[in-house]
Amino acid sequence: MLNLTNEERKVVLFLAGVIFIGIGLNFALKQIPPDKSVASFSTELIKLDLNSADKKLLMGISGIGETIAQRILDYREKQEFAAVEDLKNIKGISQSKFERIKHNFVVQ
Repeated sequence: MLNLTNEERKVVLFLAGVIFIGIGLNFALKQIPPDKSVASFSTELIKLDLNSADKKLLMGISGIGETIAQRILDYREKQEFAAVEDLKNIKGISQSKFERIKHNFVVQ
């Protein structure tokens, strides 16, 4: 066998352990389906309040750019949102866009 010192054997065993842990983690992560990843769970829990979200938060929603975010803020200055459906009153939010983004919002 190899003539290794006690310290060298410890290093080899440590590296072997790290490799096996890495292989195990890689295998475990491949078992999680993409639609059930940890990232998708965290985004499902966050809903923005239309009456308090700022422009930057609104722009973080897919499908809402700077212009529509500003229109939401302008609408809110005139009157509070009574329901998420009030988003349909914003110019640039069609019925199909509303259907795609409505799950991101609440009204409190």
